[in-house]
Amino acid sequence: MNDTGLKARIREALERTDVMALSTIDEDGGPWTSPVQYQWDSQLNLYFASMPDVRHVRNIERDARVAVAIYNMPGPPGGNLGLQIRGTATPVPPGSRNDGWQQFKIEPVEAWCFDSRVDRQRHHVDIPSINQDAGQEH
Repeated sequence: MNDTGLKARIREALERTDVMALSTIDEDGGPWTSPVQYQWDSQLNLYFASMPDVRHVRNIERDARVAVAIYNMPGPPGGNLGLQIRGTATPVPPGSRNDGWQQFKIEPVEAWCFDSRVDRQRHHVDIPSINQDAGQEH
């Protein structure tokens, strides 16, 4: 899969759903996974909001490392399409929101895309390349 095709598939995967599985590290070192709604930007940063007293927020406050799976059922006709992302979650400074929700930004450090319509391999996403291309768009 070439760079253009990979970027198109990443965009399609992100546009197919607004829910991701967010995995955080629990206080005993084990995983904790929560479905959360998300938004994204052209640099593959992910954004979500949660109530401050939930388990995954407490986990992020202790250890900012997270993993994300983005996948939608059913997948596109003829296959499966999704993303796996590892990154760091940081709180977004409060803006005009005063509704009790805490916003977070996930900056990816590693990402993989799979699209079984094309082949049966996961493809590594070159995050610096995506960020460089995003910078050229502005």
